[in-house]
Amino acid sequence: MRGRQKTRVVTGLHIVGKRSAKGCIWYVYAWRGGPCIHKAFGERPVVDMALIMRAEKARSPSKGTLETLDDVLDRYRQSPEFVKLAESTKRDYRLWLDRISEKFGPAPIAAFEDQRMRTEIIDWRNTWADQPRTADKASVTMATVLGWAQGEGILPVNIATGIRQLHHVNKADQIWEDRHWDAMKSSKDKNGRSLYSDHLDRALRLASLTGLRLGDLVRVTWEDVGDKAIILTTRKRKGRAIIPILPDLRALLDSIGAGTGPILRNSRGEPWTESGLGSVFQKAKPTGFDRTMHDLRGTYATWLAMRGLTDEEIARTIGWTAKRISEIRSRYVDEARVIVSMVERLSA
Repeated sequence: MRGRQKTRVVTGLHIVGKRSAKGCIWYVYAWRGGPCIHKAFGERPVVDMALIMRAEKARSPSKGTLETLDDVLDRYRQSPEFVKLAESTKRDYRLWLDRISEKFGPAPIAAFEDQRMRTEIIDWRNTWADQPRTADKASVTMATVLGWAQGEGILPVNIATGIRQLHHVNKADQIWEDRHWDAMKSSKDKNGRSLYSDHLDRALRLASLTGLRLGDLVRVTWEDVGDKAIILTTRKRKGRAIIPILPDLRALLDSIGAGTGPILRNSRGEPWTESGLGSVFQKAKPTGFDRTMHDLRGTYATWLAMRGLTDEEIARTIGWTAKRISEIRSRYVDEARVIVSMVERLSA
């Protein structure tokens, strides 16, 4: 069996099988997306009256005493904080909540008041040390759950808060320069055919002129476009983004041609999906390409700075701190102006 096995719903229960280092492990949920009410190794669990009673109890949770971390995880899955998350975020969280349950689920809640358990969490996180992003997701999810428990008065402290992350990126050093655009446009497959399509070009240019994350980029519609700005609610922070339509952005929108629905469409004329656009970008990247689509947000910040906006104005537009904008400005904008000025003086 590879990954998740086929799932089946019986009497409202949702049963999922997964591979683990100990063999096949089965998770029984009270309902699809509901709390985990049972775990078993080996054979698929038989649905009996005991499981049905546990499911019924989960559907009508009491405020009784919580004894184990599994109890906390079940309560968190039913919390307003979890329910309001985007579906894609919930899917990711459920994976990590299951992994936390597999490792720490039976442990008594009191154990998570002891700072020595912090070492256990770090050791567990380090099992993914060769995948820093994954490792950080482990500790961040644990800190999220324990932080929620602290906020609910279940725990007096959050022993997982502040665990150092393994993955570090200097965003101030990552913007798209001319050489990156040239490399993308020159990308070809093994048969010499261009991998850089007009549809991908429009998407990347729109990203560089709006600073939108990939999830918002594929969602922005013509109905969001006004005379002076693009206004939409962002998916990640649920905030209101107001993107000024400067001449370069207006020219791009005019070249695409106004319509209805999503602005960006693929070669079949259908709206891009987040995974679809991301996949096409990955396939089109030339060997050794050292930029991501997310780096186009820094490119947008630099573009605004070159046009005279202040750090505070850019920060409000893109949703970053003024300090972060200042770092990008000093690296790319001010440095470029110094060089241009120097060349002009020496050439006089």
